[in-house]
Amino acid sequence: MNCSCRYFSISFLFALLIAAPVAIAHADHLTLTISGKTVELDGEILIEAEDKSLYFRQDTGKIWFVEPDQIKLKIDDETEVEPISKEKLGKQLLKELPEGFRIYQTKHYVIAYQNEVEYARWIGGLYESRLYHAFEKFWGKRKKFELIEPKYPLVAIVFGSRSQYMQHVERELGPGQNMIAYYNIQTNRVTMYDLTADQKSPNQNLKSNRQIEDVLQNPAAIRMVATIIHEATHQLIFNRGMQTRFAESPLWLNEGLAMYFEAPNLRARRGWIGPGEIFDERLMQFRKDLTRRKGVESLKELVSSDDRLQNQETAASAYAEAWALNHFLLNRKANQFVDYLKHMAQKKALVEDSSQQRLADFTEFFGEDLEQLDAEFVRYTQKLK
Repeated sequence: MNCSCRYFSISFLFALLIAAPVAIAHADHLTLTISGKTVELDGEILIEAEDKSLYFRQDTGKIWFVEPDQIKLKIDDETEVEPISKEKLGKQLLKELPEGFRIYQTKHYVIAYQNEVEYARWIGGLYESRLYHAFEKFWGKRKKFELIEPKYPLVAIVFGSRSQYMQHVERELGPGQNMIAYYNIQTNRVTMYDLTADQKSPNQNLKSNRQIEDVLQNPAAIRMVATIIHEATHQLIFNRGMQTRFAESPLWLNEGLAMYFEAPNLRARRGWIGPGEIFDERLMQFRKDLTRRKGVESLKELVSSDDRLQNQETAASAYAEAWALNHFLLNRKANQFVDYLKHMAQKKALVEDSSQQRLADFTEFFGEDLEQLDAEFVRYTQKLK
């Protein structure tokens, strides 16, 4: 269950912003021409390069990379940008999405859905009542990380069937994708499909949370629920002040945190009860790999480069190690880990760290003696049950 969070090359995006960028932060209106169509955007210019390229954050939370020849009109308001309301955002989503969508809202989420409202309510309960509060309790109260309130409504899009969802995935991300759900770091949305559509009988109508949970009470479906938790955790990480979109975000950390939260619980009715559960599949994979693991060199590679996590041949082992490392650090080095997270949260957008800098950041908070740390890490995983 590898993450389908959409990452972009920072070095590629930085090519859009030639020379030294200048930071700005006030309300702006842009009129753009993109592929022959006029696009009107309200939001804020976060970076304007010397060649007039823009790094623009829309009032919906979406990030735009705007080239100079796309700009037809730019109006500087110089007032503080106001995030869009949930009601207005819902109307925009309905215009953008195929026919048949409706909107369901919770305190923090705008959920656009195609099927029955009961499933949207179930997703709302899972995200708002379970995940959002578990995230806040874990980080804000237990780990003393000062979370911020989301600046924008958190969007989840729920297609009525896998086939409709996959058509959307191909339109948004291109062909060849195979995922149950994904968080798009550019649009700031989680997109998925109704998991009960393939699990229930053709004429079965689900009218309660209990009925939905009954349908999803099988190991395959429960792991699918873990995936939508995983993707929504990415969304919270980037919206509650833990990481900055398009800033330096090592995959071992980003994916490891999402896996720490997603780990399923087969005994729970919703398949998930909270963060920190032992992820049996990841743990078994890590233990299986120990005989050929390169010791401390494996640890160094993981924290200094994304290569192993992005390589299909090594991804399973790398994801297992990333989950295990986050589990170890959160439970044995919690204070250092929170300090490290605070440091990473200050990284600036469109600035890419070298592998040497990544390793230096890690050792600054967890110590120079990585041989000792790695040995302690392996001993910890061998005791997990």
